[in-house]
Amino acid sequence: MKNDHDIGADPPDDRVLTTSRLRLPPWEERFADDLVRLSRDERVMRHIGSGPWTAEYAGERHRHALRQWQDEGFGMRAILRGERFAGLVSLVSCTLPGVAEPAMEIGWWIDPAAWGQGIATEAAAAVRDEAFRLGAATLIARHHPANEASGRIMVKLGMIPHGDGTDRYGRPCRIHILPQPGLHRAGSPDRPDTPG
Repeated sequence: MKNDHDIGADPPDDRVLTTSRLRLPPWEERFADDLVRLSRDERVMRHIGSGPWTAEYAGERHRHALRQWQDEGFGMRAILRGERFAGLVSLVSCTLPGVAEPAMEIGWWIDPAAWGQGIATEAAAAVRDEAFRLGAATLIARHHPANEASGRIMVKLGMIPHGDGTDRYGRPCRIHILPQPGLHRAGSPDRPDTPG
């Protein structure tokens, strides 16, 4: 019987996040076709300011995701249920006026075949926790006003409304934030942040 210490066994990857139903490995070359497929699906992309992506642009974003892991040690993750690709969840460094830094932004896309199963919430909760382990003072998420499902997920993650803004494509969006538990608000050193 083989174990992880046998010659030829793959060592466990401590960068893979796991939940009760999901594995969230760092983005890899093998997920390129899944990104192309999701980014062409109008059901997935209807609330993304860019609209559906070309295969060329999806390839650029795929290569960027691979580089981010090399350069920063975090980034886009596949969402796997068993060995089936169910979507992706991402984490990027960002800035936003009026929030404590360092800040990170979270986002997710779920394959329509997996909608309505709580997968986005489960995957995003694992990445939310990762952001705080990595030292984020604030977690940020954005959704377009018509995308009420994403707004509900943000509330389930403990996030609170921060106001309106624009996405990376210049379209209006709603912004939610979650300060790291235990941090204090600027100007109120004795008052801990309490979402809600």
